[in-house]
Amino acid sequence: MEPKTGIIVIIGVIAILLLLVIVYKIKNDKKVKSLASIYNAALKPIEKKSFLGTVPGALLAIIIAVVATIVLSGIGEGLGLLIKIKGGTGEAISYILYDIVIACCCYIIVKHNPGIIWYVPVICNIVGIISAIVEPNFWITPMWIPVCSGCVLSITVSITGVRIAKRRAISVNP
Repeated sequence: MEPKTGIIVIIGVIAILLLLVIVYKIKNDKKVKSLASIYNAALKPIEKKSFLGTVPGALLAIIIAVVATIVLSGIGEGLGLLIKIKGGTGEAISYILYDIVIACCCYIIVKHNPGIIWYVPVICNIVGIISAIVEPNFWITPMWIPVCSGCVLSITVSITGVRIAKRRAISVNP
């Protein structure tokens, strides 16, 4: 098997496994929510949820990944034309902004629904993960530093969001 074919097979297997985990998690969440709504109806009326509470986390993560990628490409192209910067520096600045946006979005999504920490950082950073696997010169150039640091940052911020959400849930429900 050629190296490119092997990489495509690995990406396909990872995508299928990620899809299976998401489907299992969504089904499990529906069971837990249906049981919780039965008990909540007896105890207190169900309150209105915010937009982030009603939209599934996987869908929000996909939207964030697409929008942030469009913004990344727009900033990367426009920054070099607007300010006379070398290509590598402009790309690094746009990747750093991209990583900050992704990390903030991961924090907000995971803070509202702590159970989805397992796949939100992966889905949000899917562009960087695919570029690390597909591009042959990715690890040779210094561009791997902002991409990998962005992945680590979004995972760290997601863990922080889960801890804050659990602490908030404990303080609200004595």
